Amino acid sequence: MRSIIAGGSLVVLMFAVGCNLIGPHSPYGGTRPAPSASTATPTVENLVEYLNKNAERIQPTQAITCGNLTIDVNADGQKVGVSGKMLCQTPRNFLLSGVVLGSPAVDIGSNDKEFWFWSREMKSPGNPAYLYHCSYDALAQGTKVPFPFQPDMVVSALGLAKYDPLRKYDLQITDPKKGKQVIMLTEQALSPENKPIQKITVFDYQIANVPHPQVLSHILKDEKGNVICAANIRSAQYVGGETGPIIPRIVDFSWPEQKLKMTMRIENPRITSMPPERAATIFTRQNLKYPSFDLATRTPDGGVQRAGATTPIYRR
Repeated sequence: MRSIIAGGSLVVLMFAVGCNLIGPHSPYGGTRPAPSASTATPTVENLVEYLNKNAERIQPTQAITCGNLTIDVNADGQKVGVSGKMLCQTPRNFLLSGVVLGSPAVDIGSNDKEFWFWSREMKSPGNPAYLYHCSYDALAQGTKVPFPFQPDMVVSALGLAKYDPLRKYDLQITDPKKGKQVIMLTEQALSPENKPIQKITVFDYQIANVPHPQVLSHILKDEKGNVICAANIRSAQYVGGETGPIIPRIVDFSWPEQKLKMTMRIENPRITSMPPERAATIFTRQNLKYPSFDLATRTPDGGVQRAGATTPIYRR
């Protein structure tokens, strides 16, 4: 079922785009409600500080967990619903597992060394549904993966990534006469294939309160300005009470080139303790007992792939 394959790839792509946490502090600076738009103008420095303070609301020894996650995927008119759970910890620890009609359908994960993904539908004649994995070192050296992937943005899906205040960002404020007024914070970056890309974070110009999101969307564009993926946040929610972070509750994703759309709903998330020794045993692909395949060597683990053979996951 192509929709399951698309769903697995799009969930991973989601991490490349990010849906940052929105903390209960002003994007214009400070921790109290922001002044009105008529008396304060946002700056790059204030927006970056806002995002970083937001990420600091989760301690290094904590993680966000959700046992009630639903994902609705629409691929070329085919629709499928996935229910699952996820666990996320900065900087790169992530787990997501999903089921369809009660049967395991997808497993996605990452730690500080590698990332992996499995779908029961990612198989070809004569091959099992492999657990595909790739180290971040191999990815940086040019290993191809079947989806646009930004390793430094893995945990940005829950706003745990830090923004470098020394990097150059462009800020644009739209004309209120042309519709909803928003702030666009744009960063020039490189893809794993060293191609220029743009990472755009879109803020509501007005101060928003839960359940209304302050960050409206995240957009990833290629060097020609074409949208690779967009994440539009419909609603937000607190985690751990009003002193804790606010994460998206409903997010709509689109992948135009692949004609894919996805809606993700995160219900009843919470903060849990995650000391290093516990994280080391949880965030590992060895916990999954599927036949595995190394994308860097293009060979099954423990097996030999003949020269020139096609990696199963690239078949359609």
